[in-house]
Amino acid sequence: MKTKAKKSSEQAKDIKIEMWLHKNAAIVFYALLGVFVLFSGLYFNARVSITGDDSTYIPRAINFWDSGTYPSYQGPFYPMVLSLVVGLFGMKLLVLKVSSTIFMMAAFVLLYKTFKDKVLYTTLFFTVGVLSVSHYFLSFSSQTFSEPLFMLLQGAFFLYMCKNIEQEESKGWRLSKREGVQLGMIVLFGVLMFITRTVGFGAMLAALVYFLANKQFKRAVYLAVGFAVLIMLLVGIRSAVWDLPVKSGEQTSQLLNKHPYDSSQGREDFSGFLQRFKDNSNLYLSKHFMRIIGFRSSEKNTINPLLTVALYLIFLLGVFWFFKRNKALFFTAVYLAIMLGVTFFSLQKLWDQYRLIIPFVPFVILFLVSTIVRIVQVSKISLLMKLIPVFLCLSIVLTFKKDVKTIEISTLTKNLKGDKFAGFTPDWVSYLQMVDFVSKNLKEENTYVACRKPNIARIYGKGRKFYGIYRIPESSPEELLQLLKHKGVTHVMLASLRKNPKVFTGQTINTVRRYMYAITKKYPHTFRLIKQFGDKEPTYLFEIDYSMKNPVKGEIINKK
Repeated sequence: MKTKAKKSSEQAKDIKIEMWLHKNAAIVFYALLGVFVLFSGLYFNARVSITGDDSTYIPRAINFWDSGTYPSYQGPFYPMVLSLVVGLFGMKLLVLKVSSTIFMMAAFVLLYKTFKDKVLYTTLFFTVGVLSVSHYFLSFSSQTFSEPLFMLLQGAFFLYMCKNIEQEESKGWRLSKREGVQLGMIVLFGVLMFITRTVGFGAMLAALVYFLANKQFKRAVYLAVGFAVLIMLLVGIRSAVWDLPVKSGEQTSQLLNKHPYDSSQGREDFSGFLQRFKDNSNLYLSKHFMRIIGFRSSEKNTINPLLTVALYLIFLLGVFWFFKRNKALFFTAVYLAIMLGVTFFSLQKLWDQYRLIIPFVPFVILFLVSTIVRIVQVSKISLLMKLIPVFLCLSIVLTFKKDVKTIEISTLTKNLKGDKFAGFTPDWVSYLQMVDFVSKNLKEENTYVACRKPNIARIYGKGRKFYGIYRIPESSPEELLQLLKHKGVTHVMLASLRKNPKVFTGQTINTVRRYMYAITKKYPHTFRLIKQFGDKEPTYLFEIDYSMKNPVKGEIINKK
């Protein structure tokens, strides 16, 4: 009797917490939104990422605004949206970054608006609580990656999808006005997700799978037709305005190769894709996901296959439990299975970047925690019922404690006051100093400088265009030199950018160095040194003499 009374007391306590959160939901949410905004500011990074991925969108936005050049290769929609910011404010890095803050805030609000009254407030507020203090998540509030816009579109897609699935399907093939509007918005935001990031195609696939699984064939047909019509319309506009082919196979080719940048290794086979799924599952679930929710140090790079299996088992239990009991959570499971499945199967292991799953992390947290809470409630095991709130609180505390150490107020203050070199390692300081020198001392109409990371150089070079050397073609020295001449390149920047950004090991990204070395082996008087910044990790500026009369400083250019 005492045991039953004790269990009833604990259940009542859980109910009281849930009821209190339900009653004060608005106050709690706006408090967490305030925390979200506060930490977005504290984690704000006024510099571009040295990976260069985020900086690629800005030049495409500028080109689209200035000359109408279609932003191909990566999803075109984000550069198009950024181009509006460029048109209104010019190429101001800080303003472009603040646009990401606005997108993230809007996505945060949509997440709450979508799931309130559809899941336990305990799990919903835990999810938004973790996101409100997580540096891994909030760092995107100040980066010009496509993820913030994608999350905003994803939030709108989920909002209309959940509204639709909560309503009964109208009889016959005629749609009610409400159904038509909802399905139209689902298609619209699904298409926008697709043209923002290619993986966004999975959103429409998830909606179709959900409708078919629930035998809502009319909605599935309307959704498929609407998506196909809108895509064909966009392709037609692109072909008519920009005279571009229907598709480009460059990204697809990279994904099908065993190595994205070395086609000589051949194509991936079926077993290779299965291995990718296994490797990526371990990397993104047992390493990156656990870092995001506070239970793993960023210094530990090992994987834990048992933890990965445990997370998959919890997920499968959730699918089984919510299939008939919670439409919103079941659709979330379908969406995650497709989005993460595509990501894990398609990407090579070497990418290993947590940003590739960051848009889906809020849903992963919400679904897994909802499943765990339900398992505990059904089991009615006293100890587990006590541990759940401890686990949830511990996750938020650990996330806050670990991530708050990354705050760099002094660096942010210097950047905002105009010190664009503050916060960079010495290799990048010398690189940016050289970019600054080039933009101030070489007339753009007469010179064209080749370098690694040309998009970063363009942003810090006040919009000046740089020629990018990303790889070395299998060509003769004459052909390599001719390629530079054909492109109009007059100078080359040779930087000492670290292979390991965090530690100086002496190893650098040596693509430009090897390109120059291949030429100087046969034509040793091609490059003339005219400027240097930095000593230990220097950046050099060479002028190209296509007549090959000037001497070269031989100890600078070598294989290493």
